Amino acid sequence: MIIKTIIIVAVIISVLLLLLFVVMRGKYIVEKLSVSKLKFLLMIKGDEAAKKYALKIIDKSPKNYLAHKILGQLYEREGNIKVALDEYIRAVELNEQDYEMHYKVAELLQKTDKIEESIIMLQDLLKIKPDYLQASLLLGNIFCDEERFKEAVSVYMTALKYNPTEYELYYNIGIAYTRLNDFQKAKEFYKRAAKLNSYLYNGQYNLALIAMIQGELDEAEKYLLRASNQEELEPIVYFYLAQIALLRGEEEKALNYINLALELDKEIEKRIAEQTVFLPIQNKIRIPNEPSRHIKITLSEKEIKTNNYLEKMYNLVDSLNGGKISNTNEEKDIDEEQIDNDKER
Repeated sequence: MIIKTIIIVAVIISVLLLLLFVVMRGKYIVEKLSVSKLKFLLMIKGDEAAKKYALKIIDKSPKNYLAHKILGQLYEREGNIKVALDEYIRAVELNEQDYEMHYKVAELLQKTDKIEESIIMLQDLLKIKPDYLQASLLLGNIFCDEERFKEAVSVYMTALKYNPTEYELYYNIGIAYTRLNDFQKAKEFYKRAAKLNSYLYNGQYNLALIAMIQGELDEAEKYLLRASNQEELEPIVYFYLAQIALLRGEEEKALNYINLALELDKEIEKRIAEQTVFLPIQNKIRIPNEPSRHIKITLSEKEIKTNNYLEKMYNLVDSLNGGKISNTNEEKDIDEEQIDNDKER
């Protein structure tokens, strides 16, 4: 009797488990079909129809992870960042293994000025997945934006262990060391980046400015000529090439360069007025009547700030040397106290 009862109970449990499996499997299949239809709508009828259907899916199945993810993408695409962020956070809660969603949450937290939350999110993500290149780049860039350059270097250097051929890491380390006034290390990393990507013209420009700070005019000229291949950098490149030519006493060459710079960017006229080095050719410089041609800005804010910083340091060193930076291969010592005071101003 006992055995018979056990058998009956076992059969009932088996049937219930089977029914549960069928129900769960059916629910899974329905959810998959719903998401497939959602993706189809997205391709055929566009974002608005897909968004309505995604909301309908979530209303019936609040834990449908893919529906939340796609809905977040749709909101982000239409510029509704805060709502997109809520959907991405929900997607992360439903599927913690989707590291792309962790990254997206961190990215949108940064865009909504929730910087510390974004940093924590990225740090947690990199503990789980230390080889996630985009997460390392974003975290390092946030630290650079916040002027926490030592922390940025640490993040980029760790990322190099997993991505040793990624030029952008070397380039960003160069930028961070530049802002730390460690120009020798900055030069080393810019050079490594340039070896991996010959089209990294802004890296060549930064190398040129460092060479000018150190009084290495031959080296500066070499890097400036390479950097001139980027349209955005052409005017300022010719401006510095003109300075180098004047320091060598090559007035005709300097005049050609500075006239080229002015043709591209009439604003260079203001820079010329600030530099006594141009006095010998001042009366021969041709100021264009026409406005400058439009040059598309492609450099990031971080790159522009670094370029401006290097130009500022060069002008400071130039003034400390009485406007006579010489052509030498010996590295010039920079008065750190004066630089720090200049930064504070």
